[in-house]
Amino acid sequence: MSATTLFAAPAVSTLAAYAGPWTFLQAAHLLRRATFAPTKNEIDEAVALGLNGSLQRLFSSIPLPAPPVYYDYEGHTQAGLGDTWIDLPIENTDRTGDGNARRRSMDAWWILSTAADGFTVREKMLLFWHNHFGIADTNDMRVVYRFMTHYRNFATGNFRELMKVMTIDPAMLVFLNGNSNTAANPNENFAREILELFTIGKGPQVAPGDYTNYTELDVAELAKAFTGWRTRYFNSVNPDQTGESYFQANRHDTSTKRLSHRFGNAEIPNNGEDEYKDVVDLIFQQDEVARYLCRKLYRHFVYYKITPGIEQSVIAPMAQILLDNDYEVGPALQALLGSEHFFEMSIVGDMIKTPLEFVHSIFRVTNFYAQANITDTYLAARVAAVHARDTGMELRNPPSVAGWTAYYQEPSFYRLWLNTTTIQQRTTFQRDATLRWFFFNRQRRYVNWLALLEDFANPFDANAMVAEMAQRFFPQPLLAEQLIAVKELLLPGLEDFVWTGEYANYTANPDDANLRESVSKRLTDMMFGMLQLAEFQVN
Repeated sequence: MSATTLFAAPAVSTLAAYAGPWTFLQAAHLLRRATFAPTKNEIDEAVALGLNGSLQRLFSSIPLPAPPVYYDYEGHTQAGLGDTWIDLPIENTDRTGDGNARRRSMDAWWILSTAADGFTVREKMLLFWHNHFGIADTNDMRVVYRFMTHYRNFATGNFRELMKVMTIDPAMLVFLNGNSNTAANPNENFAREILELFTIGKGPQVAPGDYTNYTELDVAELAKAFTGWRTRYFNSVNPDQTGESYFQANRHDTSTKRLSHRFGNAEIPNNGEDEYKDVVDLIFQQDEVARYLCRKLYRHFVYYKITPGIEQSVIAPMAQILLDNDYEVGPALQALLGSEHFFEMSIVGDMIKTPLEFVHSIFRVTNFYAQANITDTYLAARVAAVHARDTGMELRNPPSVAGWTAYYQEPSFYRLWLNTTTIQQRTTFQRDATLRWFFFNRQRRYVNWLALLEDFANPFDANAMVAEMAQRFFPQPLLAEQLIAVKELLLPGLEDFVWTGEYANYTANPDDANLRESVSKRLTDMMFGMLQLAEFQVN
């Protein structure tokens, strides 16, 4: 297939099931979007499974990851290195040290847990829900672990039931002041966000206080319905206490709440501690909730631009699937990822990688997280977490309740991940991963690029090796002139047989440090240049 044919403008497509070719390219596209930085083995498995088998595998239920552990802190009287802290109170004799250790552990564990189970959509949905709900500034890591577990348990499950769980989650109550929302002094923060950001969206303003999908009256009335919930025991040193939410009846507004014409002038009678469930059920009676969520899923997995044609041919039928399945997310998302629209060549490689995808696309693919012991493994993940933070994605702290701006800020969207600072940071990370090293636990840690070649079809042939490396790291095939330029980085001014001979000598004498250094230097020089291509920045 020629490059002209490959990149031809696609015909208008729909949510109809994809029935085109199923090769490494299509399988890699599916896994790059639905998972984090798939490995060659995972992509090969997807090719063998076919599209339907791959989707079934992606949406299969898998166990939760092992919980986070202490990796650099031995000050807790009930735990040591390698032991989890999720059921332990804060160490009373060292509250600051223990709290900081848990935060470091959580950051590293977040990286490791999203990288561990590769062939599942659950981990991408963890990021989706974290961005959707935008909870930040939670210092009790046991509470953070709890809402992350909610996201995983409901990853492709029932959106309405997840909304109920998150409404009274202790982190959410603190984040949006729900724990100070009382009958005497209603706080509208959560009521506003559940409408504007979490369920139905604002819509164009049509009159003062009327936003198409709800009104200011609805915000005020729903705030009353959410009164009475409180939080306690954050960062407790008591072994019998952990951060939790609870209902206090004398703080709850017992009046009947009367909504606007946007909700059919519905009334919500007092229902005590279950009234929040009635509110969620009422909101989810509006079909716009399904369309609103499907647009967010589309932007997360496909592209930011939703044209009128896409609204009609993709979003509308996807939303109908969501409604037909009573707000179970799995069937609608599976239809999207298996659609002819998703596999348009114009969509392959049209999303700029998030900082989390960027670090995984080097560290996960090269197995860098697999260090010799738990401390070094977590420290490797901390390197990734710090880089993600420095390039715009601090995992525990989205910048606002709306999430990261790259998912919603018009007109730039994903392009917001890249600016003069973050591009420089990404380049430094690539340089450290290829030409230099990462330093932790008093040692230099090198990314082992040579190990990648061990399962290449023909690593002795320079052209074949370069082509396969490009296939693994780029979403679309490189042009012939790009492959030639990359090979020139491997063999500057030299004939192809130079690589063949040097690599053969190395594989015959793998313990020879000089031979290893020679081929490694050629390969890392090539990889640094290859990773500088714009195509590496996209999925």
